[in-house]
Amino acid sequence: MNDDIIEAKRRLPLPKLMERYDLGKHAKKSARCPWHDDKSSSFSVWEGDKGWQFKCHGSCGVGGDEITCVEIVEKLSNADATKRFLELAGVKRGNTNGTRSATTGPAAKPAQPFDWKACVASFADDHVARLGEWRGYSAAFCSWLRERGLVGLYDKCIAFPVHNDDGEVVGAHYRLKDGSWLYTKGTRTAALVIGDLATANQVHVLESQWDTFEICDKLHAHETDGVAVIVTRGAANGALVAGRIRPDAEVFAWAQNDPENKRDAKSGKTPAEKWLATVANSAGALVRSVPTPAEHKDVNDWGRAGATADDYLAAIGASKIIARRPRPLIEFRSPSQLKGFVPPPGTVLVGDCHIVRGAVFVIGGAPGVGKSRGGVALAVAGATGRDWFGFKVHRKFKTLIIQNENGEFRLSKEFADLDCETLDPWVRVCPPPPFGLCFDREEFRALLARIIAEFQPDIILLDPWNAVAGDDKAKDYLAAFELVRSVIPAGDDAPALGIVAHTRKPKSDERASGRALLNLLAGSYVLGSVPRCVFVMQAASDDPEDRRVVWTCCKNNDGDLGARSAWERANGLFAAVEEFDWDEFDNPNKDDRVTITEADMETVFEKGAKQLTRPDARDALMKLTGARRSAAYAALDTKGRFASHLSESQGVLSWK
Repeated sequence: MNDDIIEAKRRLPLPKLMERYDLGKHAKKSARCPWHDDKSSSFSVWEGDKGWQFKCHGSCGVGGDEITCVEIVEKLSNADATKRFLELAGVKRGNTNGTRSATTGPAAKPAQPFDWKACVASFADDHVARLGEWRGYSAAFCSWLRERGLVGLYDKCIAFPVHNDDGEVVGAHYRLKDGSWLYTKGTRTAALVIGDLATANQVHVLESQWDTFEICDKLHAHETDGVAVIVTRGAANGALVAGRIRPDAEVFAWAQNDPENKRDAKSGKTPAEKWLATVANSAGALVRSVPTPAEHKDVNDWGRAGATADDYLAAIGASKIIARRPRPLIEFRSPSQLKGFVPPPGTVLVGDCHIVRGAVFVIGGAPGVGKSRGGVALAVAGATGRDWFGFKVHRKFKTLIIQNENGEFRLSKEFADLDCETLDPWVRVCPPPPFGLCFDREEFRALLARIIAEFQPDIILLDPWNAVAGDDKAKDYLAAFELVRSVIPAGDDAPALGIVAHTRKPKSDERASGRALLNLLAGSYVLGSVPRCVFVMQAASDDPEDRRVVWTCCKNNDGDLGARSAWERANGLFAAVEEFDWDEFDNPNKDDRVTITEADMETVFEKGAKQLTRPDARDALMKLTGARRSAAYAALDTKGRFASHLSESQGVLSWK
């Protein structure tokens, strides 16, 4: 070894050289080989008597020094790799005397041009039949693979083509008889693509060509317009999808079912789970994870066990979104595009655009009126498909309630009378968090974002809003909205955001109704302007035992308000009130003149011989005198006009 090479190795030893080639993670005593699909950490880098060396103790068996590394990575002859290594190390070229570096193999032979057509031609009819029998594919599909040049024989081993960026076949990925996989010399890992990614609006991504061929064979993905398939050739190569998929496409990722003992101690994930996460981060499009039944290790295993096209379609239907479609910071549409816009199916959840995915709505009301129960009623409506306060539910939906109002004991009573087995797949409610709804804390937002990604709710309900916003000033409300929005996915397919908010205390002579209710919201400027829809719940009367409420939509930007309605809390939810005195509700003080006399009171209480509950006494007075409810309650006030005659004990009124 001449002095120039010695100096170059001193300046640029093998570990640093590998870092330059982005192979630094392999430069250790035990690692996966960077040059074949290594699943057993068979690769080693060490410093010995001959300097730095590397060796794959697995199927590819490559080994050598720094110059060998350059030779492999840059696909150069030994002489050219030596010159290149000196350049990389910053050593001026001297006389190398034709010295070869310390490799484990013979001197490199002149490269022979790779002939993939010969590989395909050698894949005879009996090979086609054996492939179908071995992997469970149809004869027609196996023949299609050969006709399209997607399967062949290399060195008597089954092989699949490796294409460069121009679509030319530059090598092969072939399977040895021991089940391990190699690339032909000088061939780097590349994805196998079936179909036209430039026009595909549906893309299936799989780790293995066996799984890919199963999907193609059963679902005819290889011959369906607008559909393409990507094989990453191993769980370590999920990033190969980057830059290939249209941003408006929908991606279906079919991960394999790795055994639990394959979980990485550091990350806690199996190779398949890492692959899935990498695909989600690299695709640049909407990505769904398609489940394979746990009893099958992968899709091809499932197919050989008898899975049909209907089974695979059902799995696609059960897929979960793991990455949403990225959106530009701003977009523009022409009038014709806007006119022709069709919202995605299931966008409108409730009413005439009252609750819509991706939009904000508010449930307002005075403390104690039943807003939280109204939120639970919404979740129940979503799980059952029943109407909500008279508004039509268009499809079933999931609801995530983030609340700081009721502890688990109160929540247990809230759900005691409900069919919880039916609700379980559709509803999640958090007990009050130990530090409140602390959206200002990064770790709280990160945890919440992960929960949202896992449960994938259609509606997220925040209860109450004043637990999120520190103050009712506009700047505090706007800052709180920004923190909440940073957690919730954006876009038309994002969940609807519901806010449970308090209304301010009305004036004594005030009974707001209709759109005027919007002005009662605490912080009404922000809470009234940001949401697309606002509902307000009011107590039907001042009677503390009156369980009736009035429900009004006072704002709906995208549809009709709808009629107000009256409801009574019953069976854990609300039942419609068929006959409701709207005149009395709108004019509670209209007939408050003194119409109830002492004689009327004596008649109702039979001159003291009869005791009555407050509701019974109220009804009796109204029936006797024709007075309104408010006048009856005023007469029954133990501190009112008849205080010297009335007393109350354990909820029962007495007259003396």
